[in-house]
Amino acid sequence: MPWLRFGRVASAIGPLWVAETDVGVAACARSEDPGALLAGLRRRFPGVEPEAAELDAAWLQDGSAPPLDLAGLPEFDSRVYELVRLVPAGETVTYGEVAAVLGSPGAARAVGNAMSRCPLFPAVPCHRVVRASDGWSGWGGDPAVKRRLLLAERRSR
Repeated sequence: MPWLRFGRVASAIGPLWVAETDVGVAACARSEDPGALLAGLRRRFPGVEPEAAELDAAWLQDGSAPPLDLAGLPEFDSRVYELVRLVPAGETVTYGEVAAVLGSPGAARAVGNAMSRCPLFPAVPCHRVVRASDGWSGWGGDPAVKRRLLLAERRSR
C-alpha cells in the first residue's frame, strides 16, 4: 500500500491542497477545506488513511510535470490525463482532438466528462483543453483563471 500524505501548498492560482503517494501526485483541490479531497482519496485508496505532511510542490513553481499516481481512476480517464499532460504550455487542444488521438474519434463528450472529473489540476493542465465551437470554453474551473493561465503560458514561451 502506498504512503498517502496531503498538505496545503502555495501556487500561482492561490493555495491548493495536494495529495501524493510514493508514486506521485494523487490529487489536488482548490478549496478552503480538504474534506472533499480526503473523501476522494479514501475511495481511491481504501485502507490507507491520508496523513497531513509538509509537501515539496516545487513543480508548481517551475512548471515541471510531476509524476502522477492514477491508481483508482478509470482507465479511460487516466489515458486522457496522460495525453493532456503532453499539451505544451500555452497551447490548446479540443476534446475531439484528444478523443481522436486516443483512438475514439466520437468520444469528445467522454473526454469532457473525464476532464470534469479530473482530481489532478494543475498537475494535469485541464485548462489547455477547449471546446471546438469557440476554442476557449469548456473548463469546469473559473474561466478567468483559465484565461489568465493560458495567457501567462503564451507570454512565457
